[in-house]
Amino acid sequence: MGKGDVVRNSDRRLKLLVLIQVLWAGMLLVLAIWWGTFLLQQSDEIAKLQTQLGAPASQVQERLIRTERMVSGESGTFVLLILITNAVLVFFFIRDSRRSRSIQAFFASLTHEFRTPLTSIKLQAEALKDMLDTNPKHSPYLDRLLEDVERMEGQVQKTLELARVEGGGKLTKEGLPLKSFLQSRVIPFYSTAQGKLNLSIEMGDDIVLADPAAVTIIFRNLMDNAIKYSASLPAKLAIRSGALDGELQVDVIHENSTSQAEVKSLGKLFYRGTNSQGAGVGLYLIKTLMEKMSGSANFQTLGDKTRGEFITQLKFKLENEVKRVD
Repeated sequence: MGKGDVVRNSDRRLKLLVLIQVLWAGMLLVLAIWWGTFLLQQSDEIAKLQTQLGAPASQVQERLIRTERMVSGESGTFVLLILITNAVLVFFFIRDSRRSRSIQAFFASLTHEFRTPLTSIKLQAEALKDMLDTNPKHSPYLDRLLEDVERMEGQVQKTLELARVEGGGKLTKEGLPLKSFLQSRVIPFYSTAQGKLNLSIEMGDDIVLADPAAVTIIFRNLMDNAIKYSASLPAKLAIRSGALDGELQVDVIHENSTSQAEVKSLGKLFYRGTNSQGAGVGLYLIKTLMEKMSGSANFQTLGDKTRGEFITQLKFKLENEVKRVD
């Protein structure tokens, strides 16, 4: 999400708030005018009745003038206070909106700037690995360098996606053959993590409606977490799927997990379990991105704190089912 997207989304929210405030102020003015007119009419009726009952005309006129002043003063003060309150709220919203927009634009620009040098470092590290692959002493260091670069790329991508989600950005839904996409676009990221991830896939050839970038982030987060929170390496991760009621349910099962977290809090922004090694963004992104793709994400844990299963249940909309309903 670029700086322009952040500005446009913020401007739309600001215009919507101003429109709501204008409509609210207009409604209050109409109510105040109606209320004041009604009270003045009632005052005139009361004055006529008092005159008919024989009250002195001067006394009746004096009471009528006093009532009109009271109604005008109170209704005017009421409307003025409401307008001032609305103006103050709009002022603070605009100030906070500009501050938030500046922060979002800064992070979006910063992470975009990081991507180019990271890609360059990765290409140079791969070239060094190809040149020095004959020397076994160099291989572990180059593998570690490539792993760190790929991890940094993942963090930059998560930050970009978080800025896009928080800025109100929309995802592109397209037909995606999930199994082949994972095998060609996600799993190759872990080619240098040999011995750290034991992955098994039991999936059909279902086509889901999803955003490719979002799917990449979701499954890379799950695989990274599996490596981080494993009782022993390699991390054992199983991906299984099955179609049901127009949806594809994908269960991602981390079999030797050491995750220590409250299930009800998983998926909240910046929530970190007792043994967390991250900033609490990954699972929040998974849950939010799935919801933006008209799906859902749920998390659960089985077993004890030293070794158990961490299960992520993802539900995608099937492309064929959506077309059939349309």
